[in-house]
Amino acid sequence: MRFAATAVLAACMGFQAPAWGQETPVQQAPVEPPLESIITHFFPGYAPVPLGDLAPEIGALTVSDPVYDNPDRSPTSVRADFDGNGFSDYGLLIRKTAGPEADEIFVILMGHGEGRFAKAIESFFGGVARDIYLGYLPAGTVLSAPADAGGNAPPLMLENPAVTLNVLGQLADAFYWDKLSGRFMNVPAPR
Repeated sequence: MRFAATAVLAACMGFQAPAWGQETPVQQAPVEPPLESIITHFFPGYAPVPLGDLAPEIGALTVSDPVYDNPDRSPTSVRADFDGNGFSDYGLLIRKTAGPEADEIFVILMGHGEGRFAKAIESFFGGVARDIYLGYLPAGTVLSAPADAGGNAPPLMLENPAVTLNVLGQLADAFYWDKLSGRFMNVPAPR
């Protein structure tokens, strides 16, 4: 009697159980679009910078660097959860694919799930920069305090991974998600 009452209640509420022997349909998570489609959505006419277009010295550096032993990281594309929301974000170097003027951009796209992204940072170089490449810092890396934190500020320990923007033989900046301000900040990256 109790089972019959439960079945009637479930039927009245619109629940349907699969018939005996049928499988329950499985909902599939939305598939993330290909990276090229994501870039085209935000930056029509742009594509990832080809690795072969970087300075040869960068290739030599990255061959021996274990940072790039992961398929989600290359000198022109770093994929990680920078803001700790559980969805992959991208740090990218992209380049205009057509037109008379070459233009390269460093961009961070934040993932929001279900294949949705938002622009967080875009920085135009105004030309082709063969000596610029990306790197990766894991969560737990200690960085110097941001310049605006004051002279006595303690070092900063990354809660989430960060992407670095490197200029060959010169400088590197780490771009990390600052939970308090709700935005990306940058500080000199360790060398």
